[in-house]
Amino acid sequence: MFLIKFSFLLISANVVITFGEQSQKFFRSDYEKYLPETDSFYKVHGLPKTFDRAKETCEIEGAELFYPVDEDEAKAMITYWKEKQFFSSIYIGVSAPFVPEVYQTIHGASIDTVYNKWAKGEPNNHAGNEHCLTLLDDTTLNDINCDTTKSFICKKRASAIHWNLLCDLPDKRYEYVEQLGRCYKFHTNPRNWTEAFRACNAEQGYLAIIDSQGEADHLVNVTKMAKKDDVEGNYLRGAIHLGFVKKNSMWRSIMGRPLKSLGYKTWGTNQPDGGDRENCGSMFFNGKLNDIGCNQQCFFICEREIPLLENSINLRFGDYDDVQ
Repeated sequence: MFLIKFSFLLISANVVITFGEQSQKFFRSDYEKYLPETDSFYKVHGLPKTFDRAKETCEIEGAELFYPVDEDEAKAMITYWKEKQFFSSIYIGVSAPFVPEVYQTIHGASIDTVYNKWAKGEPNNHAGNEHCLTLLDDTTLNDINCDTTKSFICKKRASAIHWNLLCDLPDKRYEYVEQLGRCYKFHTNPRNWTEAFRACNAEQGYLAIIDSQGEADHLVNVTKMAKKDDVEGNYLRGAIHLGFVKKNSMWRSIMGRPLKSLGYKTWGTNQPDGGDRENCGSMFFNGKLNDIGCNQQCFFICEREIPLLENSINLRFGDYDDVQ
């Protein structure tokens, strides 16, 4: 089974737009490696991260942390990462999360059911603190401290792709809003502003920017309908991260435009009030804007332009270079 993006028409605001047909197998443009043998797509992440952050990064992209199912896949990925840049080893999606030396894949299967060719003398659980695994460039495995930072590969099985036609991406949780001509996704896993920005970017979107009263009203409704009341943890209730920040004493959208030049600039009562302590943007649940500490954890909303027209973001926000 593989994905073909079919052509269709989207009619909105008296504009007829046609999606092009994708004749080849496709997940995301940054997942450039496809293996017919595994019917899967792969992406090398060269920036080293801890095991948990590597796993999370793949999940945010709608994929999973790679682990080899057999020696052929192991060799293929070693060749792939050497084509990109040299690593002596990468994290794989196998660890011992519960009991030392009882290694399981990210799917909960025993390592004995997948590729398990160990390096000489491994695993040794050095200092009793090596619970994650790496694939070495000689095709063997080694156990390692999970807090060590390593490069890694994300994998997406073609059979697991469910294409969102209206939003033109492989994430069904984005909702197309015809009146606004864009797609939105409410995230109920609280993050700080930087992490929220990174998550939206990984999903091929951006932190939502309110550009009209109609858009504000929609985001208020999205927030009201979100299944957020039972979310536990230490985060700020009542606020949603949005895509604007204070730079050089001026509030700007993440597209560069001064907030005062956008179509919506309604602050909450006595806001902004945080001075230099609150340099990131958010909105209250009622849609009014609020300044917030960039390290504050809260919900967030991602927005996505439908990439049918070249420079579609510029059509909405203008040329970023004009505001530098």
